[in-house]
Amino acid sequence: MKADLILYNAYLALPDRRELSKSALAVKDGRILAVGPYEQLERFVGPETHLIDLEGRVVLPGLSDSHIHGLALGRSLTWADLSEARSIEELLEALRRHERSLGPGDWLIGFGWDHELFSERRLPNKHDLDRVSRERPIVIFRKCWHLCVLNSTALAALGEDELSRLTAKGEALTDPETGEPTGILIEGALEAVRAAMPELRPEKAVEAIQRAVDEALSKGLTCLHWIAEGPTDLAAIMYLWASGRLRIRLYLLFPAHMLPHLRALGLRTGFGDERVRIGALKLMLDGSLGARTAYLKEPYADDPGNRGRLLYKEAELRRLLREAHGSGLQLAIHAIGDGAIELALKALSELPGGPGKARHRIEHASVLNPGLIRAMASLGVVASIQPRFVVSDFWVEQRLGPARARWVYPFKSLLEAGVPLAAGSDAPIEPIDPLEGLLAAVGPPQRPEERLSIWEALGAYTLGAAYASFQERFYGSLRPGMLADLAILSCGPDEFTPEGLEGARVEATFVMGELAFARGALSRELRGG
Repeated sequence: MKADLILYNAYLALPDRRELSKSALAVKDGRILAVGPYEQLERFVGPETHLIDLEGRVVLPGLSDSHIHGLALGRSLTWADLSEARSIEELLEALRRHERSLGPGDWLIGFGWDHELFSERRLPNKHDLDRVSRERPIVIFRKCWHLCVLNSTALAALGEDELSRLTAKGEALTDPETGEPTGILIEGALEAVRAAMPELRPEKAVEAIQRAVDEALSKGLTCLHWIAEGPTDLAAIMYLWASGRLRIRLYLLFPAHMLPHLRALGLRTGFGDERVRIGALKLMLDGSLGARTAYLKEPYADDPGNRGRLLYKEAELRRLLREAHGSGLQLAIHAIGDGAIELALKALSELPGGPGKARHRIEHASVLNPGLIRAMASLGVVASIQPRFVVSDFWVEQRLGPARARWVYPFKSLLEAGVPLAAGSDAPIEPIDPLEGLLAAVGPPQRPEERLSIWEALGAYTLGAAYASFQERFYGSLRPGMLADLAILSCGPDEFTPEGLEGARVEATFVMGELAFARGALSRELRGG
């Protein structure tokens, strides 16, 4: 048997052994054929074998993102980027610049702002956005994706009845003095906003997905736990898969409203192939810390009287979990506040026969305590974490107080308790780059007692993510027989440290043995140029 590809003079990062190994790696038919000294792999060299000298570069197992809003990421790359705004005035100017690229009738959509960084230290409102335009609908989504602001024209597009309904539910905020809508909407109201926006045409959904995939591949990602929005992106994914144009692997998470359809079709977790698989049912139990809608056991330190919002009643949550679990579906429960996490764990513990080997997941698992960590471990629940939150949520002690802040994003404590960690980005809420997430997990601003080692962090993006998606038999490490999912870094072994990785980048990405991304001089060599 001859190899299709042999990479040599490489340092293979082995998270299962927590070491770098100076080795060669042979690939055949999309899988790793052999690993070892080049002299031992020479027998696999044939006339068609592509030999690549990596000149001492580090090779990682293909990285996973365990929590990504793929369609939103692809669409947001064409919206106004508001992440650099440090005041409402700067936000408005960014919107004005972006508006110049729009056609008549287009909505002006912005994303990524954080009012905690604004000099005004307040949320923008409809009056601010009206200064940009009163003719064109404008909507700007806060970076947490749990709050948005509309101008007067976009509010009118919702319709008077819908706006009244959202106001009655407390999801469309009003001025306490005048009772007028402020244009600020939270949680479930964002679905109404998306419904009012122009419908995404199928070809535009395909383009958005391809943009998201290209971005992921450029960061060394080979498998995405893709949180589907509904039929629009699922149809586009199936089109790309059927036409052979899906260049990455997907583990699909379905919105809770699709449970009846999944049950009717008899679809279960694990159905599919190595390219696209049925994953979990994703449900939102609470909001976000940034919007003060994450559900806490005690009020917010900086907003007394507010404990956040539960998005399901307890009985409804139990019913939904029973139906999904009984249908063979993994559960991925968005729970950020300790109150929401406690309720989710209680409901999981009461499943008929217990959670068993379903590997149910808590997405985010942000505000914890030792008791909740022990409960997660005893139930076999996976913590789907987003290390980059540690950087963005710099205000967490002010929001929660020092006692609770100690147990926010406690990665080391989770791992030491035996809770499996699967890491991701929550893109587009945070940058999709897993190297940024890895660095956030191992160094400041993470508190020292909760920092992971570089191998523990890498494991969360490889072995842990594979475990969380039932793919550990063929993915997550660089062993013979595993899929040839690889990420080649620009750095060598001496730079494989937290300090060295700050300047590293991904130079090539292979998915199932096929070159999916490459840059620079290595690109020419890999492509035979």
